[in-house]
Amino acid sequence: MKLPHRQCDGADMMDRSSRKIAFDMMPRVASQTGSALMLMVWALLLMSVTVMGVVEYIRFSAEEAVLASAEFRALHLAESGLAVGLHPSARRGDKVLKQKIGTDSGFDVVINYEGARIPINYVTDERLREAVYELFVRWGLNSDEASIASESLADWVDRDDNVRSNGAETAFYESQRLFELPRQKGFINVDEMLLVRGMGIVDRLKPDWREFFSVYGDGTIDLRTAFKETLIAVARASETDVVNYINRRDGADGIAGTEDDQRISDSEAYRLLGLTGDRAQAMQGILTSDDDLRRITSTGYVGEKRAQIIIIARRGEDRSLTYLARIEE
Repeated sequence: MKLPHRQCDGADMMDRSSRKIAFDMMPRVASQTGSALMLMVWALLLMSVTVMGVVEYIRFSAEEAVLASAEFRALHLAESGLAVGLHPSARRGDKVLKQKIGTDSGFDVVINYEGARIPINYVTDERLREAVYELFVRWGLNSDEASIASESLADWVDRDDNVRSNGAETAFYESQRLFELPRQKGFINVDEMLLVRGMGIVDRLKPDWREFFSVYGDGTIDLRTAFKETLIAVARASETDVVNYINRRDGADGIAGTEDDQRISDSEAYRLLGLTGDRAQAMQGILTSDDDLRRITSTGYVGEKRAQIIIIARRGEDRSLTYLARIEE
C-alpha cells in the first residue's frame, strides 16, 4: 500500500531546523561550560594561594614584632644594668649586679678590669713583648712563628722604620702589596692586629685570641683579674703556682668577680706566683692590683634574646668616670 504523502507545513520545518541548530550548538555550550569551570577552579586556587601568603606574612610579621620587642627590652635591660654597674658604690660580686625581672628577663653585670688583658699598644716594652711571645708559643706557634708575630707587633707600634730581627716594617708590607703600613702608632682596635705579619697563624690556632688583648690598657697587667695563660706568660711562673694563686684569688666558687673573691696584696701575690729577687723587681712595673681602668659588661636578656653592652671607663680618685669606649654586641 502506498502511504499518503505527508506534506510539511512551515511550522514543522522550523521546529526541525531549531532542533538541528540546538543539536549543533551543544558541543560549543559544553566547551564554554568546561572553560568557565576551569577558570573558576583556577581563580579559587589563586585566591587560596593569596590568602595563604597573606596569612603567612601576617604570622611572620607578628613573629618579627615579638622578636623586635624582645630585642628592644633586652637592650633596655642591659642599659639598666649599666646604670647599676657604673654607680660609684658598685663592687665586683655585689648581688645587685644580677637581677631577674619577671619570669624570663633581667640583667647580669660583670665588673672587670681592662688590665686582665695584655695592653698591646705597650708591646714595645720588652717585658710585654716577651710575654706575647710566650703566649703565642703556648697557643701552638713554633719559636720562629711566635718571634715573627711578636716582633712585628712591636714594629707596628713603634715610631720608627727600623726592623727588628724577625719583625716587619714598610718594605715587607709593600712587598705584599700593602701600602702605607705599618701605621707607626698604636692599634685602634684589636682586629687591626690581623694586618700584622704572622698574626694569621695566631688567628688560625687560637680563634679567641682577641679576648687576651686590649688597646685601652695603661701598660700593666691586673693581678685581680688576669687570665691564667696571661699570668703564666707575663710572670714566667709555673702553671701550678698560677693555678694555686687563681684558686685563692677567686674564692671557693672558682668564679672571678663574685662575693667570695679574696683580696690579695701584691707582695703576697708575688710570693704565691714564685716571683722573687730580680725577677720580682722587674715585674713591679707590670704586675699590679692598682688598675683603675674598668671594663663593665652588662647583659640584658628576655627569654633567649640577649643584648650586651661593654663600657670601658677610668675611675678617678674623686669617683668620677672618664669613658673610653662603648661596645654593643
